Amino acid sequence: MRILFVNPRYYLPQLLGGVETTTFDLVRQLTQMGHTAAVMCQIAKHDTLWVRNRLRSRLTGRAFPADDYRGTRVYRGYQHASALPEVLADFRPEVLVVAGGADWAFELAAACAATGVRTAFYFHELVALRRLGQPALLDGMRLLANSSYTAHAVRELIGREATVIPPLVDRDAYRVESSRRHVTMVNPRRIKGGQVALQLAQACPDIPFVFREAWHTHDAFVAELRSSARTLANVTWQPPTQDMLGLYRTTRILLVPSEWEETWGRVVTEAQASGIPVLASDYAALPESVGPGGILIPRDAPLTEWAQALRRMWDDPQVYEELSARALQHSSLPEAQPAARAAAFIAALQ
Repeated sequence: MRILFVNPRYYLPQLLGGVETTTFDLVRQLTQMGHTAAVMCQIAKHDTLWVRNRLRSRLTGRAFPADDYRGTRVYRGYQHASALPEVLADFRPEVLVVAGGADWAFELAAACAATGVRTAFYFHELVALRRLGQPALLDGMRLLANSSYTAHAVRELIGREATVIPPLVDRDAYRVESSRRHVTMVNPRRIKGGQVALQLAQACPDIPFVFREAWHTHDAFVAELRSSARTLANVTWQPPTQDMLGLYRTTRILLVPSEWEETWGRVVTEAQASGIPVLASDYAALPESVGPGGILIPRDAPLTEWAQALRRMWDDPQVYEELSARALQHSSLPEAQPAARAAAFIAALQ
């Protein structure tokens, strides 16, 4: 099957997000299984990738010239809808898969469907649907959802069924032997529970923490949190990077105190591939992604409840080893393996 993933936002390596990483892993797995897949996405300006893209655009006369990203084909440009005929003529897809994640994703999906190529919409978030609605734009499309939680919300909001295909994570690519040295918080923004993470570090000065930024963005909250974190001897602050393996190699516990409506929790799945248990909010789809491999805390719980749970995981070897074993077992479920996820994805499109 020839599949074109139409992502409304920027893509790797310009945007290091869960949707983008999941799309990349899915494209590679499908390719290994004999399918042909590519990505169409927006391009950010003023970096070397953009310079090469614009030069290629002038030389070829294409609005969305193709490049190679780690062995996968990626079409990058500015206006998806107007350039769709060009990319379709070049790639000749049998199906288009539009990724959610931006307010204009529904209009983009409608433009894709109008080309006459079979189109599916893959829900990776619910913000746009809750705010904008627009269910008519998805008429006639197969709907996919990244979790049972997401599928249930889609059913409630627009009365449509969505096939559940959780994010494909190449567990072999994330499996490491961890030295179990610290608690890790990824993307310490306000909506991700950054303040809770900082307060936990303040309340547990003997426990080392690593805060890893995830998005390049001017965020006043993150800047203030970074400043506060640097006054704590037990906190190491790290800039964004694609090297998640280096982070997991030293992680003992993954902290996910998110206040956001997470429709999965990709970092949870990545960490559990190495038996790293998770302390997370009991909210949205995080219970699905964490499963038995961690401890869930109500997102409105007082800090003392978070601290008690963290202490149990950090101080009690029996509790930790049991949660670690459960995290690894949860990661090893047959249906969670990349080939199984990709096969379910193909079946949903047929």
